[in-house]
Amino acid sequence: MPIHPLSRCHLPLLTLLALTSTTQSAPKIFWASDPVRPNETIMLAGSDLAAPNTTVELSRLDDPNPTTPAALKVAQWTKIPTLQSTDQSLKFAVPADWKMGVYACRVNSNDAETEAVLINRPDPWWLQGDEGESATPGGWLAVMGKSLNFGQHSILRLEPEQGEPILLQPKSADCYALRFQLSPDTKPGQYTARIHNGLGGDAAWRIAGTIQIKPAPTIPPEIFSVLETAGPDAAKKMHDSLIKYNQPVDCTESILAAIKKAKDNNGGTVFFPAGRYTMKAPIVVPDHTVLKGEGEGVVTLWWGAGHFNLDGGGDQGRAKIEEPKPPQTLIYGADFSLENMSLYLPLEYQQGIVADKRLRMNHVRTRIDHYWLQQGRGNGTVVRMGRNGQLTDCDILAKGEAVVPGPYCLLSKNRIMSNKVNTPMGSARNVIIEDNQMVSMDPTAYQNIAGVGRNIYYAHNRHEALYAQQSDYSFTFDAGTGAYIGKAEAQATKITLADDPTFPKWAVEKSDLWNHSAVCILAGKGAGQWRDVTSHEGRNWEVDRPFDTLPDATSTLSIVPFNGRVLVIANRFEDANWVNAGYGTSIDVVYANNDIYRTANVMNYGVRTAEFFEPSWYVQYFDNNINEGLTGVGSNGDGRKDGRYTGPLTRFAIHRRQNISADNSGYLYMNGNIVDGIIEACTLHHPSSTIKIDAPATAILLRNNSFSEKAPIRYTGSGLKDALILPAPAESQK
Repeated sequence: MPIHPLSRCHLPLLTLLALTSTTQSAPKIFWASDPVRPNETIMLAGSDLAAPNTTVELSRLDDPNPTTPAALKVAQWTKIPTLQSTDQSLKFAVPADWKMGVYACRVNSNDAETEAVLINRPDPWWLQGDEGESATPGGWLAVMGKSLNFGQHSILRLEPEQGEPILLQPKSADCYALRFQLSPDTKPGQYTARIHNGLGGDAAWRIAGTIQIKPAPTIPPEIFSVLETAGPDAAKKMHDSLIKYNQPVDCTESILAAIKKAKDNNGGTVFFPAGRYTMKAPIVVPDHTVLKGEGEGVVTLWWGAGHFNLDGGGDQGRAKIEEPKPPQTLIYGADFSLENMSLYLPLEYQQGIVADKRLRMNHVRTRIDHYWLQQGRGNGTVVRMGRNGQLTDCDILAKGEAVVPGPYCLLSKNRIMSNKVNTPMGSARNVIIEDNQMVSMDPTAYQNIAGVGRNIYYAHNRHEALYAQQSDYSFTFDAGTGAYIGKAEAQATKITLADDPTFPKWAVEKSDLWNHSAVCILAGKGAGQWRDVTSHEGRNWEVDRPFDTLPDATSTLSIVPFNGRVLVIANRFEDANWVNAGYGTSIDVVYANNDIYRTANVMNYGVRTAEFFEPSWYVQYFDNNINEGLTGVGSNGDGRKDGRYTGPLTRFAIHRRQNISADNSGYLYMNGNIVDGIIEACTLHHPSSTIKIDAPATAILLRNNSFSEKAPIRYTGSGLKDALILPAPAESQK
């Protein structure tokens, strides 16, 4: 079956583009892999990189103390031998005797050279403050990305619209995250943020974005006790309700009365003294209002009926009685806080807590009434956060989805337990999820970034499974959908498709999903480039910036929801089937310093189906420890055949310093339709562990890997004939 035929009206321009491409042979660089150390391989992605006379030049920049951002000046270039190249990629190693640093790189071909790119210069992906999109005087500011710190003194330079810049040193720093404390004297206003990692001098500054410094939000000082209208003996009744087997007290009317007082006051604190409270209505929280308990362990808000506690030896509390259908949402508002209390949600709840804008939750425990009657995965969302929310030091149990983060949210130091999904990150934007304990309460619970997650920092979390003996507690990107596969014309930012796009019924053309999609060049001229969609109508699509190399008649384009720019750093994953850095669309992903136990597969995987073609590009794995079991660690290209497109969906994958321990008999691999991969400086300690390359994987570099001394076979697979192995192994080891 031929690839989507072009209508006659498109042929002239595409033919012209094809003819033009044969004369436009100047090389281009789209992407350069980093972070990278001396004696490690850099992969360049670009176009026209395989000409016979192509050379690579590299220069290490000096490291004077950075002051003012300046243009790049290179005193001396060094020619570097090319290890492996295709038209779309080029691989070479940083000389082993060079110091760690920022490296300038350029490619020469056919009397033309690329612009120099800087490798190991900071690559900030987004800024986030203590108010999410903004920060406050005396608050904090975080920068997330890669190559942000290599042990030197990183610097944040905040440049106001007027006045002198502010220079800050981080409170904490690593390669992927910098944290800064702002002075209480910081003046409100708009600031341009620049980052430096201490290497490369003034040419290595990088703009991280802009941030608004604003005064901290204020809560009116008035306090409204929920017992104020509950009668003279209300405090004693509530205190007595805490005695084991005593039942909660219906305080619906007095709680609503306190809420009304806060609303009339334009906010304030609604205070819950110690006790167990029955609530029979939803709580609509006014803006600038805090619902505050006397303590997480002494205040319980309950929407249930019947017995609250189990009666030891009896079944009164175990039976579930008929009760009115609970409100669809129990607590909701736009801008509010919850502190120091426990919430018992009805078994059949739909949504527990919903905030349209700004939510602060701290030291809040949620439980599900009669949870033991729940069978398998359930429905219901405990917390749905809007923009700029924070969930800290909470203890959350969910039968469905636990916490759904909105843009610029922070989830930190929580225990989050779920039957289905702990923190669904599909549609997440600019989110920090760190230092949490994630627990699977069902054998098939999972964590996923489904469809359109972007700018996610997922770090220092621990995954545990209640059903550890047979758990499938996976962490994964999930394939979603697509709108187009085929040919197109491109001029500047405008793209005209050769055929009509096709949208799924659940995401029609006007769906907001397509405003978060990307145009990806899968193969042919310009392969490896992606651009964000800014608008579309029919065959006419517009992207955020022109392609560096225009697609032509040889190019195949795919339009899919964008999923990527994700940092998965220093987590502990246990008892999983899949721990994926990509399944379906996954672009620009770093997966580093994770500890993995009893897991079947760690991989990234470009996916094709009958409806969509989702690429996995620029996925890098560094320094992950693979422990206990038999774990496959690798990158896959979907090998299923489809006449519309049969080329690679997985490209530019790097596995470096992966460590497979002696108690894991797993293996490293690249297989299927994958092009341009590196497996380098990995260590396989078990004698049966190998590195396997299976056809049609091509342009794979295997370099400086080490194996158990007892390993009889080190490299294997049908794709070795198309791979480059350095140093070359003995014939008996192939």
